[in-house]
Amino acid sequence: METLTKRQKQTLDFITSYIEVHEVAPSFEEIRDYFDLSALSSVHEMVTVLVEKGFLKRHKRRERGLSLPKQRTDYLEIPLRGAIACGSPIEAIEDTTETVRVAREHTLRGKLFALRAQGDSMIDDGIWDGDIIIAKQQNTAENGDTVVALIDGNEATLKRFYRENGTIRLQPANSKFEPMYRNDVDIQGVVVKIIRNL
Repeated sequence: METLTKRQKQTLDFITSYIEVHEVAPSFEEIRDYFDLSALSSVHEMVTVLVEKGFLKRHKRRERGLSLPKQRTDYLEIPLRGAIACGSPIEAIEDTTETVRVAREHTLRGKLFALRAQGDSMIDDGIWDGDIIIAKQQNTAENGDTVVALIDGNEATLKRFYRENGTIRLQPANSKFEPMYRNDVDIQGVVVKIIRNL
């Protein structure tokens, strides 16, 4: 498969992300507006090049008639944003230069990010030091969800979330660790998949 210019990759990334979130391709007008282009002809030219290079399929006479080739739909590239503490919280670090490639599953929907687990406070939930967790980005959680949480300003931790008696309990999954209690927690996402570090 051929390589892409920077603009071609940006266009493909936008179309791919849109399909992953909305389960339908963006319209040419939405692509034009996203890149603040003056003419639809620019979008037509870019899409034609991506189709010719094999990165997109076009279904003529069909509204929103773009799709990803089969080999591109089997996997997702998820940004690896750094480490998450399974133990004492660590300063939140975001590093989007790396990605994690995972097989597409029905549970992997929405905006996703990956973090590498550090520590052993979640081992009873099967999350070990060095494992990679995939989280769906959202700012709410249900009781019992395993969450990526920011506490005390800018410290990140991975714990089970419980709201009780007007406070929030962040519960480790290891009897050696005590739960954390906070009045306020900034939820960054909910864990949807664990990739074992073998």
